[in-house]
Amino acid sequence: MEYKAMDRFWENNYSGQWIKEGYLHGGDPLFRQVYNNSMRLRYRPALNYYGRIITWDELRNLILKAAGGLRKLGVKKGDRVYLGLANCPQFVISYYAAHSLGAVIMSISPAYKAGEVSYVVNDAQVKVMIIEESVMPVYEQIKNNIPTVEHVVVTALDEYIPEDPYPAFPADLKAGGADYPGTVAWKDLMAADPINQFEDVSGDDLALLQYTSGTTGRPKGAMLTHKGLVNGAWINSHICSLTVEDRFIVVLPMFHITAMNDLLNNPMYTGGELIILARFDVEAFLQAVERYKPTYTVIATPIVIMMANHPAFPKYDISSMRIVGIGGAALPVNVANKYQELGINLFEGYGMSETTATTTSNTTDVNLFGSIGMLCPNMDMRIADVKDLSRDVEIGEEGELWVRGDSNGIGYWGNPEASAETFLPGGWVRTGDIVKIDEKGFLYICGRLKEMIKVSAYSVFPAEVEEYMYAHPSIMECCAIGVPHDTKGEEVKLFVVLKPDYVGKVTEQELIDWSKDQMAPYKYPRIIEFRDSLPKGNTGKVQRKDLVEEEKARRANG
Repeated sequence: MEYKAMDRFWENNYSGQWIKEGYLHGGDPLFRQVYNNSMRLRYRPALNYYGRIITWDELRNLILKAAGGLRKLGVKKGDRVYLGLANCPQFVISYYAAHSLGAVIMSISPAYKAGEVSYVVNDAQVKVMIIEESVMPVYEQIKNNIPTVEHVVVTALDEYIPEDPYPAFPADLKAGGADYPGTVAWKDLMAADPINQFEDVSGDDLALLQYTSGTTGRPKGAMLTHKGLVNGAWINSHICSLTVEDRFIVVLPMFHITAMNDLLNNPMYTGGELIILARFDVEAFLQAVERYKPTYTVIATPIVIMMANHPAFPKYDISSMRIVGIGGAALPVNVANKYQELGINLFEGYGMSETTATTTSNTTDVNLFGSIGMLCPNMDMRIADVKDLSRDVEIGEEGELWVRGDSNGIGYWGNPEASAETFLPGGWVRTGDIVKIDEKGFLYICGRLKEMIKVSAYSVFPAEVEEYMYAHPSIMECCAIGVPHDTKGEEVKLFVVLKPDYVGKVTEQELIDWSKDQMAPYKYPRIIEFRDSLPKGNTGKVQRKDLVEEEKARRANG
């Protein structure tokens, strides 16, 4: 069936920064643009790793040498190269080195365990793994069960730190000093002769297998193209008017699509400086911002909340950050006000692995609090009626967001059944997210299609309940789920982390009573459970599915 896009009425209300017609794609993949930047910006900083500056000249040479090392290991166009690395210069170098050979990157968390790693490595049929030392115990467990892997390159996260790193480099991430027989040391990979010619790569060639979080089963590898990576980088630089003068700081993991697009590919496209921290720590982040003065970052909303409530927050000058992109949870108004008082512009956007991250966004000059912004330039969308997918809902009504654009992936690796459910004819991607749109074109997340809570036949979206509850001054974090009910089908349960000043001073029942005046009777939480913390994923996003599984296990055990 052929689906018709909505009229782009939102373009009439676009920010003055935005170009409606989008990006006119040529033949250059991102790695070539990185090379071109390095030839123009030679002595300017490209990377800053705890104070160690790597210039664009140096970065180019490191990428070409790493590409030479990978070619020596037999990597060629179409081969899959696995990155099991926390944030470090080696991630950046390996990423563009593999692409220079036409190889396909796939990267996941170095904290993944044996079952997870062996599954994705075998699914992607990886040829070479590049891993940090902490992954070696996992590799030792699975090495006999990953037959396509021919070589493993091992590196330490402190290989590029300066003598006196600032902020202090985490002691537990320093090199262990062990030898790893049967593997290739990073320094030996980098000893190879640099390549002197790039592989012939087109925009439609596969660049990345981005494995999803697996909320509906085994992880699936979203297939993203070189054109998609360029378009994703352009969108992020464009919507924020970022230039070569901007400095980016990354604490979200670069193996995740958000940081990979917004904070790796974005500065490599614009020619800015990328400040890298291996992991997130509130005080270390604040120290780095004060010292190195980044102008832009993207972080999960729970991190924004955590920092605003941290005692170290007022101690440091972080006013250089003119733009902070957020997402992943509702933002309490009082937290937003704290940042606005510092002149820091918090704005929300939206994206997913299947769309190479950013799909909708607010901007620095048109920012509507509580909205995920407008559809990005030169993209189409539908808001489909979940009961009749051929029909678009009216303005203000809730439906499933579908998007079409140059950043969209082309399917799931080796999974035609799942591909057919998400990647539809005509270039459409079904996001699975329920949204509504206002008369100006601003979009609002209402919830996930598969997270919908059914209370007496009414649809309740957890994100909406959470947004209302964040208005209570005692709540630092919260997460809503549906739990079984004998007559209503389900009812709402809310997990709450209280702000320290309210611990012991507010009860669960008081919050329930308060919530009755905030939302419809079928929406307010009937059960509240206080927690010291909520489970979070690699990006800091609350893992609702973990709480759902905990609740199921608890009820099953009586």
